[in-house]
Amino acid sequence: MYSWLQAFSFQACSQEVLSTATPGGGYSSLNGIRIFSLLWIICGHTVQLSAWNNLDNEKRWKGTVEKNPLHVFAFSGPVYLAVDTFLLLGGLLSARSLLGSIQRAEDKLSPGLVANFLFKRFKRVQPLHLFIVCLAIGLFSVVQRGAFWFIAEDEIINCKKYWWSNLLLVNNLFTITDICAPWTWYLSLDFQFYATTPLLIYLYRLNKGILVGVASALLFLSSLTSAVLTALLHLPVHQPTTLKYENYFQYYYNKPYTRYGPYLIGILAGISMTTKKGHLLKHQWQAAVGWFCCLSVMAILVGLAYVLRDVPPQPSAPHALYQGIHRSLWALAVAWIILACEEGYGGFVDNLLSLNLWVPLSNISFACYLIHPVLIILYNGKQETPIHYTDMNFFYLFLGHMILTVVIGYVLTVLVEKPYLFLRGSKALGHDPLDLPPLGHDP
Repeated sequence: MYSWLQAFSFQACSQEVLSTATPGGGYSSLNGIRIFSLLWIICGHTVQLSAWNNLDNEKRWKGTVEKNPLHVFAFSGPVYLAVDTFLLLGGLLSARSLLGSIQRAEDKLSPGLVANFLFKRFKRVQPLHLFIVCLAIGLFSVVQRGAFWFIAEDEIINCKKYWWSNLLLVNNLFTITDICAPWTWYLSLDFQFYATTPLLIYLYRLNKGILVGVASALLFLSSLTSAVLTALLHLPVHQPTTLKYENYFQYYYNKPYTRYGPYLIGILAGISMTTKKGHLLKHQWQAAVGWFCCLSVMAILVGLAYVLRDVPPQPSAPHALYQGIHRSLWALAVAWIILACEEGYGGFVDNLLSLNLWVPLSNISFACYLIHPVLIILYNGKQETPIHYTDMNFFYLFLGHMILTVVIGYVLTVLVEKPYLFLRGSKALGHDPLDLPPLGHDP
C-alpha cells in the first residue's frame, strides 16, 4: 500500500520528470530532435487552426505565408514533416526496444514476448490519451461559448459517437470530420505501425535478404499508393489551409497505407544501429558527403512544398512524385543526422541536440502533444471577433500557447502519466526496461 501511495508523490514524480539523466545506451540527440519537432507542430497548429476559420484578412495570410519560405514554421507543407520525424523515431526505438527484449529473453522471439511487447505499448499510451479525451469533452461542455465555438461543438458530438475508436486506437481510419480529438490520429497510426515491428524483426532474424526484399516492397507500395491517390483525386501535396479538400484527410493524410515509409525506415535504422559491430562511418569524407546530401534533401523538400502549393485541375506527375517520396526522403535525412551524431560526426548539431535542457522537456512532450490542441481550440472558440493576421500577432500567440502547453503538460505528466507508470510496479520508481513511451521516447 505504501508503494502505491508513493506513486502519487508529487516530489517523486517531479524528480523523475525533471531529471536530466539520459538512460544508458540511449541516443542523446533524439531529445533535441523530439523537442524541435514538437515546437514545430505547435507552431503549425497555432497558425493552421486559426487560418481555417478565424482570420479577417485571409488574403493577406495566403499572399504572405504561402509564398514566402521565411514562414516555414507556419506553412503546412513543411510543418507536418515533423510528424514524419516522430514516425521515424517511433520505428527506430520500437526496433531497439524489441531487440533488447529478445536479448534479455535468451535470444528468443516468442509469441508471449510479442504479446507483452504490444500490450505494454497499449497500456503506456492509453491512460493519458483517454484522460485528455475526457478532459477536452468536459471543458468544451462547460466553458462559455464564443462566436467561433463550432469546432468545439463538433468535438463534443464526435466523441459521444466515436469515443470507442480512441479506446481501440483505430480513429485514424475514420474520416477527419468524425474523429474524436482529431489530433490523436497519430497515436492510432503509431500503434498500428508498432504492431508490425515484431514481424520485421522476425524476418531480420530469419534472413536479412528477405527483410530487405519485404521492406523494399512495402516502401514501394506505400509510395505508389500516395502518388496514385494524389494523381487520381487531385490532392494537394501538403495539408490544405482550408477544409475544402476533404479527400486529402479522408483518403491520404492519416492512413497507414500512405504514411508507413518513415516508420519503416525507422525500424531499419533501429535494427542497423542496434546490431552494428563498429562504426558505420569510417572516414571523414563519408560524413561530409552525408551532411551535404542530408541538408540538400531537406532544403529541396521544403522548397518544393512552395513550388507545388497550387493544386492542378488534372493529374500532375510532379505532384504525385513529390507526394509519394517526400516523407520517406525526409525520414532518411533525419536518420542520417541521428547516425552522424551517434558516431561522432555531428559537430555543433550534436552539441545542440544533446543538451541536457531537452531531457526534462522530452519527459513531458507526450502530454504537451496531447494538450496543446485543446488550448488552441479553446482560445479560438472563445474569440468574439476574427483574428487579425500579422507576424507579430501570431508570434505572440505561439509563445502563449507554447508556455501554457509546457506548464500544463508538466502538471499532467506529474499527476496522471507518471503515477500510472509507477502503479504498474516499476522498481524504485524507475523505468521498465520493456517500456517504450510514445512520441519516439527512449525505452
